[in-house]
Amino acid sequence: MNNLKSTLMLALVTSLAGLLISLFTLLPTPFNALVGLVAAVLMVWYFRRLEGKGPRIAFIIWTVVYFLFFTVLMTAVRYRMGLL
Repeated sequence: MNNLKSTLMLALVTSLAGLLISLFTLLPTPFNALVGLVAAVLMVWYFRRLEGKGPRIAFIIWTVVYFLFFTVLMTAVRYRMGLL
């Protein structure tokens, strides 16, 4: 049960971090600083809960994957709406 809980927590936190980093790249200047700060606080909070290198490496890899996914998704939506 503990393994399932840690896996679901990893999925939730990495998807949220990927979304926040993706928003950071698309928002204007004053707002992207706040979003970046929230993403950094989330990362520090989660890294303090992790023990070992394996979960931290998984966190970074999955955050990059979610970042790419959300960036492509939001850019496609913005292009379709005529905002780009």
